[in-house]
Amino acid sequence: MNNWPKALTGNAARLLAGLALLALPACFQLREPEPAATASEWIQPTQIDILLANFTTAVQSVNVGNYERTFSGPDYRFVPDPTSAGSSPALFANWSVPEETTYFSSLRRRTATGTANTLTLSGRRDQLYTTDSAEVSALYQLKITQQDTAFRAGLLQGNIRLILRRRNNEWRIVSWRDQRTTPGLCWTDLKKYFSSH
Repeated sequence: MNNWPKALTGNAARLLAGLALLALPACFQLREPEPAATASEWIQPTQIDILLANFTTAVQSVNVGNYERTFSGPDYRFVPDPTSAGSSPALFANWSVPEETTYFSSLRRRTATGTANTLTLSGRRDQLYTTDSAEVSALYQLKITQQDTAFRAGLLQGNIRLILRRRNNEWRIVSWRDQRTTPGLCWTDLKKYFSSH
């Protein structure tokens, strides 16, 4: 307080300091807090089944935070279905967690509140490589409900192959390979569309 002008002593200095503190929140951009249900949907993925349950729940409820948590940071890579990637190979060249978050956030913005998707995995096969790494392969059916009329598909089908690793006793997805199994659209098509719209 030694640098304050002599006229700003006592009450005047306290008043200015109080006004400065009141103005401080205006310097920061505030955002809405995540709903309380967001945290309760997440279970520590100490087993592969728990990780897959977290993944499925995040996709169904279009929960961006929990969806992002299922992936293993900078190690993660997505390999698209080659037919669906088509003329956009550069889009998927280095597809990692930020791209997953971008497309999924875009899908979230076009999904009405209270709407849920349906994800079904069938014919699942697990292969353990070591105690801390595994591959999970399954057929998927993803029924999406969203409001972008330019993307008309409601049902996406294909084969999902996930490479999983355990670190600090938590399983994460480090690689995801998508493969079309029908003439219809697959998950790659969803990512391709919503990453740019």
